[in-house]
Amino acid sequence: MKRFLLLLCLIFSFSLYAQSADEEVKASKGGISEIPNAKRPMPIDKEKAEKAAEKDESEKDYEEKSNTIKYGIPSEISTLIDELIKNDDPRFTEEIYDVFQVSRNYIIKEKILKYFTKLEDPCIEDFAVETLNDPYEEKGDLVKACFQYISAVKTKEAVPAVLSLIESENDTYFNDAIATIGEIGGPSEAMFLVEYLERDDLSDAQRQTLMRTCGKMHAVQTWDKMVEIAEDEDENLYVRMYAAESLGLMEKKESVPVLTGLFTENDPNLRQYVIKGLSHFPDVVEAKETIMQGIRDEHWRVRQEAIKTAEEIKLTDSIPYLIYRAQNDSEKVVKEEAYNSIAALNTTEGNDFLVAQLGEKKLGDATKKKIVEVLLKEGNAGEAEILALAEECLKDDKRKDLRYAIGKELAKYENSAYDDICVKYLSSKDSTTQSLGLDIYKTNKFSSAVPVMRSIYEDKKANSGVKNRIKKLLSIDDEGDVK
Repeated sequence: MKRFLLLLCLIFSFSLYAQSADEEVKASKGGISEIPNAKRPMPIDKEKAEKAAEKDESEKDYEEKSNTIKYGIPSEISTLIDELIKNDDPRFTEEIYDVFQVSRNYIIKEKILKYFTKLEDPCIEDFAVETLNDPYEEKGDLVKACFQYISAVKTKEAVPAVLSLIESENDTYFNDAIATIGEIGGPSEAMFLVEYLERDDLSDAQRQTLMRTCGKMHAVQTWDKMVEIAEDEDENLYVRMYAAESLGLMEKKESVPVLTGLFTENDPNLRQYVIKGLSHFPDVVEAKETIMQGIRDEHWRVRQEAIKTAEEIKLTDSIPYLIYRAQNDSEKVVKEEAYNSIAALNTTEGNDFLVAQLGEKKLGDATKKKIVEVLLKEGNAGEAEILALAEECLKDDKRKDLRYAIGKELAKYENSAYDDICVKYLSSKDSTTQSLGLDIYKTNKFSSAVPVMRSIYEDKKANSGVKNRIKKLLSIDDEGDVK
């Protein structure tokens, strides 16, 4: 009886092992992708549409844009699509889709691919997958746009075609294909990359791309190999850099001592990428300590990366270091990064420093522009001081550059507190200042600004460009009546 039970246990254990072996992840293979079914665009995002409509200068804008898409020449359509992408404007998806179906102009097709990439709308997956099945007769920019589109909408059907392009002897599309697999691939594609990494015929550039993609896909199966590459002093520097970043992207805590060890090396580029890797361990003391060391690194690239990382991981203990760098760093880009991070970290110490800088007489206006930008972007402090500074600049034509910069920043945000300053910009005799006042009005639609705008419009000596904008903004007809 005991032997019988033992035999049953062995049979059961073997069946579990066999089942586990069957479930082992196997590497994907390249091939011809099945083309997805054709489909129309997704329903329009109403919230995005409303925000885009607010940027129209007149009620006729929508109709004019629609007509441009339907009847315009390629250059007109191309320019308009650039504007729609910039404004994240989804109102014309149906018309643009219809143009895509009939157009033979590759520039228009490329622009429309970018438009639907921005919207992450899978309506032209069929075209993109068909193109990647055989891209060699297509324009390079169009093929690149297809890769980017497939990545954005996560088209799994494209996997076989993309893998085939990675394996192809023609390496034209290698980097784009690898990057795309990093976005649309899963465990089986990660295993494909693990096996591919062992090839001896890869160039350094190809290996760099593979490093980053393995990390992005959390291909922990390659971790030992990545450590070996990152620590190999005879390896190509850039390959080591991307291996270090990849170790962070995998988010294995075992990577931290490896990365902190690499931070002691002499090459600043490697130290910069060590910081990139450590940014993925915001709760590990050793990682945070090394990032703090990076803010004081001798090389500006390392300092810039560490400051950016301090913001990303909300390292508020870094504020005193960031303030010192903002005041004393020899590199402008490092100073500006420090201002960005101080504002974003939103501490009392940091905000008090930034606000105090606005009133510092010895501080140049170029630096004050940056401080205004970061304070308004974060919206945590300094509103009253910025408006007071704008008023100072309105009275002093020697400070026009700062006046213009503040106006551009104010125009980005909807805020009832900007009512008075909007009117004061409009009341200036300088046409550029008036135009910035119109920008602030366009964002906020202050009723108090309308009489001033009407007065400018009726002034025969006023700038014609400003008057034309007022005509559109207030929908004034040719007789001078507001519609």
